Amino acid sequence: MTMRPSADPGFSVAGALALDALAARIAAELDGLAQLSGEVQLALSLCHFAEHTDPAAIRGLQRLDRITQALEDLGRLMAALSREIPQELQADSRPLLSQLRLQGLIHALALPGPAAAAPHAAPPAEPPIEDGDVQWF
Repeated sequence: MTMRPSADPGFSVAGALALDALAARIAAELDGLAQLSGEVQLALSLCHFAEHTDPAAIRGLQRLDRITQALEDLGRLMAALSREIPQELQADSRPLLSQLRLQGLIHALALPGPAAAAPHAAPPAEPPIEDGDVQWF
């Protein structure tokens, strides 16, 4: 990763990402994933399982709590890191964002603007909730 000073500290320029803003946006994404994980835990707790559910399956479901806690911790770590990164440090966005598959995530992380704007950005639109069967994939 090549680091170079920004022409306008704290703002992304074409092809470059301010590292403090990127870290703040990653923190916000991790926080959102932790919330989703918590919602999945709640939804599963409301489900009715067979009386004799396999203990390995139960242990697997209990690991969701570990995932939620790890996402919360990593979100706090990235938020703290974003405050420690000098605003003038930038990196080329192409090799970083090319590692991601989800277009919504690429868009959320590559938005131009100051680091302080990331946590207050409008949340992405949620897909519609449909009643019916859950499709596992």
